[in-house]
Amino acid sequence: MVDVNDPTRSPRHDRPDAENRSVEAAGGGCPYGGETGTGSTGGPRVPATTASGTAHVEDTERTGDFDSHDPALAEDPFPAYARLRSRCPVSWSEAWGGFWVAAGHAEASRAGREGVFRTGHLLPDGTIQGVTIPPLGQTGRLVPLEADPPRNLKYRKLLSSFYSAGRVRARMPEFRRLARESLDAVISQGTGDLVTALTLRVPGIVTMRDLGLPDDRWFEMDSLVHRALLAAPHDLPGARAHAQQITMALVEELDVRQEHGSDSADRSVLPALIEATVDGEPVSDEDILSMLYLILLGIDPVSSLTATALLHLAEHPRLRDRLIADPSLVPRAAEEYARWMSPVQGTSRTAGEDTELGGRTLRAGERVFVSWASANRDEAVFPHPDTVDLDRDTAGHLAFGAGPHYCLGASLVRALFTVMLEEVLTRIPDYRVSDRDAVTWFPDITSFYGVTSLPIQFTPQPARIA
Repeated sequence: MVDVNDPTRSPRHDRPDAENRSVEAAGGGCPYGGETGTGSTGGPRVPATTASGTAHVEDTERTGDFDSHDPALAEDPFPAYARLRSRCPVSWSEAWGGFWVAAGHAEASRAGREGVFRTGHLLPDGTIQGVTIPPLGQTGRLVPLEADPPRNLKYRKLLSSFYSAGRVRARMPEFRRLARESLDAVISQGTGDLVTALTLRVPGIVTMRDLGLPDDRWFEMDSLVHRALLAAPHDLPGARAHAQQITMALVEELDVRQEHGSDSADRSVLPALIEATVDGEPVSDEDILSMLYLILLGIDPVSSLTATALLHLAEHPRLRDRLIADPSLVPRAAEEYARWMSPVQGTSRTAGEDTELGGRTLRAGERVFVSWASANRDEAVFPHPDTVDLDRDTAGHLAFGAGPHYCLGASLVRALFTVMLEEVLTRIPDYRVSDRDAVTWFPDITSFYGVTSLPIQFTPQPARIA
C-alpha cells in the first residue's frame, strides 16, 4: 500500500504509466552515451511499483543510487560525479525514494534558471519539499530560498543592497582587520588550526555583525548550525531541536530591536528588515527569521572554500609561489577555487509540471538534485576540470548557483576569501600541513563540502594588528 503522504517517496513510483519512462533522448539513447561513451542507452531495467502495488520494469539510466548523504563521498565526491556525467547528464537514483541528478553543466544551469524547477513545493501532507533531499518535514518556507519567482525576488531585494559589490568593497578594511587580528592570535606560536583560527572565525564574526549579535557568539551559533545540518536527515527531531535553538537566539534579538528600536550605529540587517514592506504589508517576523537563518548558513561555505584552497596550495607549492609573487591573481584564484571545489555541492528542485531535462521527461512533483559541483567539472565546458588553473576562463561556473536563486552573498564570499588568502600568503607564506591525517572534512556533502580542520606549522612571526 503506497502512502501518498510519505514525503520520502517520489511520485515516480506511484504512477501506473511509469513503464513509459524509457530513455527518451533523440534516437533513443542518452545524449552522453553509455558508460563507455558508445552512444548506447546503457541503462539497466529497473523494477518499479505502481499505485496498485504491481511491479513492472522500466528502462532508465541510473546513477547507482547516488546519495549526497553518503559519508564515503565526503572528501572526494568528484569521481562519482565524473561517472554520472560519463553515463548521462540527467540520471535517476533510487536513494531517498528516488530523484533525478542533473550532472551536466547545461542541465544544471537550466534547472537553476527555469521557473518550472521550483525550490518550494507543497507536498500532500502540507509540508514543504524544499532544497534538500529528503525534505525536512517543515511546514514553513525559508524565504527567499524556498520561494519561487516572483515572490522570492521581492524578498531578495530586501537583502541585495546589503550584500552588493559596492557595499562589500566598502567593508574590506573591516574584513582585513579581522583577518589580521585572527592571525595575530596564533602567529607567534608557529602552529595552529587555520580553520578555527582564521577561515571560520572571520566569516563567523562578520555574520554576527550582520545579524546584530555579539562577535563572541560566532562559535556557538555556527556549532548549532553544524548540529542541525548534520543531524538531518537521520535524526529529524534532533535537527529541529538545534534549529529551534538558533531561531530562539534570533527571536530574542529581533524582539529587542522591535521593542527598543535601533541606534544610528547599528549596521546589521535588522533595522531595514523590521521597517521593510512587501506588497504594501510589513514583513512578517517568520520571514525575517527565515532571512536571518539563511544569512547564518553563509559562514561555512566561506570557511570551507578558503581552507580547502589553503590545503591545495600547501600541496602545490609552485601554485602557491605564483600567488605570493603576484597577489593580483588572488581574486582570479577565488573564482577558480570556487569552481574547482564548489563549497555548496548541490541543491534540489522539484518539477512543477511535466518537463524535459537532458533528454528525460520529468513528471510534475519529481525531485532533481542539481549538482553545481559536477557541472563545474564538466569537461565540455572546463577543459582539464580537475586541475586548478589560474589562467582558465571561469565565466559560467555555477559555484554560486544560477538564475533567480543565485547566491546573494557571492560578493561577500569572494571578498572574504581574497582577504584571508592574501593575509596567509603574506604573513605565513611558508605554512605547511603538520598532520595530513588530522585534516577533516564535512561528513555530509549535502550541507557543505570542504575542509573543517587544517592543522599547520610555520615560522613564528610577531603579531602586528593594523
